[in-house]
Amino acid sequence: MKRPLPLYAPRSLVLPFLVILLGGCSLFYRSPSVAIADVRVVGLGFTSGTAEIVLEVDNPNFFHLEVREFRYLLEVEGRGDQWSRLAEGSSAESIRLPRRSIERVTLQVPFEYEAVGTAIRSWWDTGAMNYRVQGDILARGPAGQVDLPFRSSGTMTP
Repeated sequence: MKRPLPLYAPRSLVLPFLVILLGGCSLFYRSPSVAIADVRVVGLGFTSGTAEIVLEVDNPNFFHLEVREFRYLLEVEGRGDQWSRLAEGSSAESIRLPRRSIERVTLQVPFEYEAVGTAIRSWWDTGAMNYRVQGDILARGPAGQVDLPFRSSGTMTP
């Protein structure tokens, strides 16, 4: 005859279960997808300028995210599959990404004229510019703070 399990047995499993569940909460987060929607030059100087880059950020999660920091690297494709860094930086502006929605996020991006040459040559040669953007979003969700990496690429036409 089988003995029933003592009542304390399931309680002894509660702590390990909670540790695994809470530690694995980051598994429930899905990384947003990011695409460039628009680019506008807003300032020009002697050796550099500033652009506003409008990103479309798609939050695929079933909960909203409070973005604390947005770190990015933007590269453009030159000749012979060579990629050139156009801009790199971060934005610490707090942004709320509603659940399962696409939000437009505007970044002020400083650039050097030297780096823009590759993009202009690409536009001139092909009528389009291939880009890739990667980075990570430091966000706060229901299970606390999490670092969500993103990577996307596309083609911009004038």
